[in-house]
Amino acid sequence: MINKIIRILKKKFIVSKSYSKKILFNSFDFLIKKIFEETIECLLSFNKYNFNKNCYNRYFFIKEICDLLYHIIIFISYNNISFLEIEKEFFRRNKISGLKEKNFR
Repeated sequence: MINKIIRILKKKFIVSKSYSKKILFNSFDFLIKKIFEETIECLLSFNKYNFNKNCYNRYFFIKEICDLLYHIIIFISYNNISFLEIEKEFFRRNKISGLKEKNFR
């Protein structure tokens, strides 16, 4: 699924007026600010959903998660990191406990 999303985003990079292209060609600070903004919005919508678990709050929580993931994918693309590299890191971490992994940092 993530690969399908990345293919869609890469197609959007080609379009001259796409938001994805605007972000990529804007400053790196702009992208970082967007990630922080989306993280805060995600946390706020989570709090609303956690307080009152209804379809309406769940829908907006999911929307904010999508926004955050979108900006993180752009961030990954901006830094020329492949998802294969990320996948390898997940597999490496799967073989050791989280506590041991944290101690190696």
